[in-house]
Amino acid sequence: MQDHISHAENIWAFLGPDYTVEKADFMLVLGSSDLGVARYASECWLENLAGYVVISGGFGKLTKDMWAVSEARKFSQIMMDNGVPENKIILEEKATNTGDNIVNTKRLATELGLPASSGILITKPYMKRRAFNTASKQWKEVNWSVAAEAVSFDDYCRKQDDPKNFISIMVGDLQRIKVYAESGFQIRDEVPPKVWKSFEVLVRSGYDRYVVE
Repeated sequence: MQDHISHAENIWAFLGPDYTVEKADFMLVLGSSDLGVARYASECWLENLAGYVVISGGFGKLTKDMWAVSEARKFSQIMMDNGVPENKIILEEKATNTGDNIVNTKRLATELGLPASSGILITKPYMKRRAFNTASKQWKEVNWSVAAEAVSFDDYCRKQDDPKNFISIMVGDLQRIKVYAESGFQIRDEVPPKVWKSFEVLVRSGYDRYVVE
């Protein structure tokens, strides 16, 4: 198991690089089952990093059986409780994946005539690279940066109800960096051989629940 952890750490480090974050027109908060994203997004708002917030998320594969409300609405409740004004929050409640988050928000911003030359993606620590690569392809007109809670792999993993499932999610996300770029859904991004070897080891070891054929 310890060998599996070291490979998972390789993937975690690759999926969550640091990005330079500066004040932007808006924040796009990507919905998920991780309520820590909403709390972190609240902190970013209170630092005056953006003029308005879009929270995007309907019901995903992990949240469809968890809550009676959409990811976006669940996050908005937390953010308002943490000091974000309701009139600065825009909800996008139909997205079921990262591509939807970007495309639906682009459509919404266009319809509402909102400023959107620069944006900050707020997401889970291990989703930073995938979110950036997707947004850079699907909404090229925006100057994107990405932010997430600063937390170690060990600490984040300890918070998970099912650590094996969490690692399996990361394995699937890494594969999508390559597969979705080849399909034109994301910008191309080279996966280092060491990281891809970790992917192959973990897939052979049974962490393949979210691997696409």
